[in-house]
Amino acid sequence: MTARYVLTSACLTSGTMNLTQSLRVFLQGRDKIVLRDEDGETYDACVNWQHNRLEGLAPYYAKRRLGVNDKIALHLEGGEIGLEALTPSAKPARPRSTESERPRPQPAEPLPEKPEKRVKVTPYPKEVIFPHKPATSEVPAFSADLEVLGFSRESSSAPWVFRAAMGRRTFHLALAKFGEMEAKELLSYRQQGRVQYAAIVVGESSKAEALAEIATVRPSGLLQVGLGYVSPEALQRLAKLRSAFPVGPLDIERLLREGRIDLEAIQGLENEISKVLHERGHFSAVLTLLADQRPQQVFLLADLMPMAREMNLEADHLQEVLQSLSSPPFLLLKRLSPGEFLMRQSVEQALADWAEYAQVMSRRLQGVLQDW
Repeated sequence: MTARYVLTSACLTSGTMNLTQSLRVFLQGRDKIVLRDEDGETYDACVNWQHNRLEGLAPYYAKRRLGVNDKIALHLEGGEIGLEALTPSAKPARPRSTESERPRPQPAEPLPEKPEKRVKVTPYPKEVIFPHKPATSEVPAFSADLEVLGFSRESSSAPWVFRAAMGRRTFHLALAKFGEMEAKELLSYRQQGRVQYAAIVVGESSKAEALAEIATVRPSGLLQVGLGYVSPEALQRLAKLRSAFPVGPLDIERLLREGRIDLEAIQGLENEISKVLHERGHFSAVLTLLADQRPQQVFLLADLMPMAREMNLEADHLQEVLQSLSSPPFLLLKRLSPGEFLMRQSVEQALADWAEYAQVMSRRLQGVLQDW
């Protein structure tokens, strides 16, 4: 199977590659992988599932002299990943030579000039928009949290612009740390249509100062101003939350529309996720109850209720899960009448069948990705 990957500045800076859908399927269950380049040279890479990225690509990026927007073909075969730079300007490093083979320098001959490297520029160069700011600066810590949440960084200085690509929907977010640039300047970036959202990044203890700064632009409220604030503490918690539930850019956008992302604002999202995880727990509890039922045995909802109450399961929760288990793709039960079910097979056998179904679908998806 072959996939393509487009490099971002974040990838080049950290020597990493985000885990795309094809990479996640291929690397499932692995923590380490061997990378092999066009010359047969191998690199040991680590799969960082927590940060959703493949680490250890810095030597290859340096060897091929890759830049932003350069493309790499990934050949996902066997126990390793083949790397192939698709950008014509990418060149391999000069081959090594032994001391005896190395020619002695000739003083009379000038050293050859380095080939000019082609550089791609964005439609709005930072030097033109913000001439008083340096071309590059240290990448802020919140950038890593946003990348975990599905964003890609597209700038190398303030304002820090992040892109959320969601298929048919895409939006850009401009951020600047409190005091890094004036609120009016950051707001103009949004008003000119370059981004859909703009916000000041400020710690939880300094939110009042940030609100005062926003009020100097237009004292009519966050939603009317179009400039909000984001706390790094909230982003850190959302990034950690993603390890238990797939939080993504759409959830972040909903918070941005409200004008703030802080610990108080994300409580509602945390409550929603907690409810979903609680329902997943109900599903597991009902499977535990059904494990005592024999195949082809008829039982009533009332037969399960005494044990269900001990597991803090209400009758409506039990009924909903039993109904789901009677429908595709589970088909563990057959509903005979209201409150009456037939146990088609054992829970153990059903779990094995579901696992096989998941593996078949995974192989089918790999075939689709390969054709693509």
